[in-house]
Amino acid sequence: MIYKNAKLILVTDVTILLCSVVTSLVGARALGPEGRGDLLIITLWPLVTSLLAELGLPNAYRYWSAKEPERTSSLFSNAIIFTIVAGVASMSLAYAVVPHLVSQPGVGTALVRLYLLNIPAVIFLDLMRGLLEGARRFGWAGAARLIFFGIQASGFAILWFGNDLTVATAAYTMMLAQVISMTLALVAVWRQLRPRWQPSWTEFKTSMHYGLRDYAGGLADYATLRMDQIMLSGMATNGAIGLYVMAVRLSEVTTFAGAALADALMPEVASSSSENERAESLLGRTLRLTIYFNLVVLFPLWWAAPRLLKILFGPSFVPATGAFRWLLVAAVVWSAAAIVTRGLQGFGYPGLTTIARFLSALVTVPALLILLPKYGIEGAAIASLIGYSVLLAAALFGLVQRRQLGVWRYLRPQTRDWQYARLKAAAAFSMLRSSES
Repeated sequence: MIYKNAKLILVTDVTILLCSVVTSLVGARALGPEGRGDLLIITLWPLVTSLLAELGLPNAYRYWSAKEPERTSSLFSNAIIFTIVAGVASMSLAYAVVPHLVSQPGVGTALVRLYLLNIPAVIFLDLMRGLLEGARRFGWAGAARLIFFGIQASGFAILWFGNDLTVATAAYTMMLAQVISMTLALVAVWRQLRPRWQPSWTEFKTSMHYGLRDYAGGLADYATLRMDQIMLSGMATNGAIGLYVMAVRLSEVTTFAGAALADALMPEVASSSSENERAESLLGRTLRLTIYFNLVVLFPLWWAAPRLLKILFGPSFVPATGAFRWLLVAAVVWSAAAIVTRGLQGFGYPGLTTIARFLSALVTVPALLILLPKYGIEGAAIASLIGYSVLLAAALFGLVQRRQLGVWRYLRPQTRDWQYARLKAAAAFSMLRSSES
């Protein structure tokens, strides 16, 4: 079941990738490095604020929706109440604080504040996705994600052809896409899970107990993942930010398979955690297959890096080559770490992932402070690699200690891995041939 779900998630991610390619190509050519940097600064803060306001609840929703489906009605009802309260409070605070954190010239304060209206929509979408993914409705959860990128790509393309694509119109398009994505997620939960209005204070406390154990880790994880861009927004030029953003977007292509497997892994482990042998085997094989895939794609992308940047985004983005290559290596490490942390969450150990992600953030921030001023965007990429390496090492250590199995038990290549990969490839090829005939 996990590989079927992972395949569904991966198909969604690949489609999202195609939409992102359109968005990146059009945005890079229409806005240039400076405009892309401005757009990042505008769109970054609602995501950061939403993460702070969510208190780890999306992961709690994934866990309890998978573990005990009868909680769905209470989880859904509480999500609506929480979004109203936390969304309005966090949006009001961000409205007063965020414009003072934006020091780059050319970024309008009014547009920054306007985009903060996205915060409640982001919170509610994340909670609905948590319910859908925990219930293994990955198709609907993927559709809610996909429609955001689809509207963004088509909107950017239409505006570009009409010579109307600016930082402001790009931001308006993304706001519209966010509202539609949230609405689709709500409709999906309503149709698929049939929740009743049943708010529960007891259920909220139970969810918070899991969520808060994961919360600090989620913040630390985001700090490791996006602190480079946050610090660049205050320390680098808009052009450098734009170069780095495109390097990040392109390197993230290699993380899609790992992210898909990680998302599918958590509810599978949560629902079968009582069957220790099956859950352990599932986690180990998923981790190894993720590492194999990422290593296979790493080397050709490394070699072709400057050509890819020039062909896709134009000659002005070739200076991002060095950062892109470091980020490709970081993507391999991040993908493996995502599998291990999701496995720990599925086993019911969010506290261990919090420790691992917190340690990663503690290393990433000083590394950025040291490397970014000296080496620019390449230094930011190296700092990310260091942070992800600490995350993987700490998560593996926690897994081994809690499950009382050696690390080699999870990493040792097995003949069954290759056999399974060949069977999956053969099945995919047969399905392709059938569809062609």
